[in-house]
Amino acid sequence: MGTGRRAAAAQRQVVTAPAVAKRKPEAVDPAFHRAILKIALELKKPSADSYDVVVERTIRTLRLDGEAFRRYLGENGARNMSLLLATARGTGL
Repeated sequence: MGTGRRAAAAQRQVVTAPAVAKRKPEAVDPAFHRAILKIALELKKPSADSYDVVVERTIRTLRLDGEAFRRYLGENGARNMSLLLATARGTGL
């Protein structure tokens, strides 16, 4: 490699695209996951109350932020809660 090439290679800089700032999703309270499991297990019982009663009791029992938990259920409910409800209402767990 001649001196001209070395000088050009030394001056060459690798330009990379700026890193895309990844948005950190809002952290979900781990108690919300426990609450969903508790709701599913409660609804599985033969003498289970209605869904709304079980959710309200779970919020009270676990001392959750009721508004945040209901919002979480609303955002993820169509995807996650429907599966849990179907499992809870089905036979066997």
